[in-house]
Amino acid sequence: MPNPMPAENTFDHRRQLDGEHVGYLHMTSDGGFVPFDLLHRQRAEAMELEDAESLLDELGLRMFTEDWWLDVDGGGRMQVLIQEVRRDRVQVAPSAEGAIAKAADMRATVELLLPTNRLHQAE
Repeated sequence: MPNPMPAENTFDHRRQLDGEHVGYLHMTSDGGFVPFDLLHRQRAEAMELEDAESLLDELGLRMFTEDWWLDVDGGGRMQVLIQEVRRDRVQVAPSAEGAIAKAADMRATVELLLPTNRLHQAE
């Protein structure tokens, strides 16, 4: 798993517009800021604070509307939607393929500890 999010010198980033938590910023020893999304994935190399904040603001909560794949036992993948993200875990549910609106079977949710290498963004 590439570049895990460091525990030290990492803080929440909230959008100024609405106060929504949209990711994390890690302050490096040389004063740069590394943006991490809500799934603890590094989104860029160290940069100026304003640039890192802008990147996370742009990414926002878009991940909740995108398609994702979950690695399942036996080597296969299942299409899922992200239902909820907490600081240390993410909850996903199988998506209803072919639906007009994004729909998921809420009875079949899977909870994963973060960071995880079992969840992949659809390309």
